[in-house]
Amino acid sequence: MIVSTSIIVLEKRPYRESALLLRGISPDCGSLSLVAHRAQAVSEKSLPAADLFRELEVEYRDEGGSELFTADRLELLTDFDALAAHAGSFRLAGKIAAFLLKNLAVNLAQPFTYDALRSVLSHLAAPGAASAWTPEQCAVVIKSVYLYENGLLPEGRTGQQNEFMENLVAAGIENSELPRCDAGYWRRLHLWLNSLLDYHQLRR
Repeated sequence: MIVSTSIIVLEKRPYRESALLLRGISPDCGSLSLVAHRAQAVSEKSLPAADLFRELEVEYRDEGGSELFTADRLELLTDFDALAAHAGSFRLAGKIAAFLLKNLAVNLAQPFTYDALRSVLSHLAAPGAASAWTPEQCAVVIKSVYLYENGLLPEGRTGQQNEFMENLVAAGIENSELPRCDAGYWRRLHLWLNSLLDYHQLRR
């Protein structure tokens, strides 16, 4: 069966000669691992499409019985290469990538988390912009959406808390304006989300 989907690359490693082993998140498949042959080959005219924090359209053959697939086609959709120019943003993106790689399941669709990651990477790639989210907000968004999508985000104690979290999750998915609150609340919310991850024995 030929599978077509997209992937945001969260890890890449050399794999035999000029091949790369790519791991990342797919909206349709959750955790996805691919071998991309000749992906390390660099010509004078172009760079390989497969790189960290790039969104690729991929096509691979799923014969069943394996969680590692060979990519037949890779096409660049979006790059967040500007992350490399901002050390703090790149480090945070790496922490987010590690969190997702540790906790995403194979063959479990994660379209909300995928979209939230695209939103977060777009803001981390443009720090200081008037519309950019802070690093704390980016961490809160990705953890909130992941917990929500996987049924692990509890109801709030009040209607106001529920409305805030609903708006937060929606903003992450849609890359829209975050609900307003002071910096101290973002910090407390981040600590609470970390306690939820620990409670559910998720790795962070």
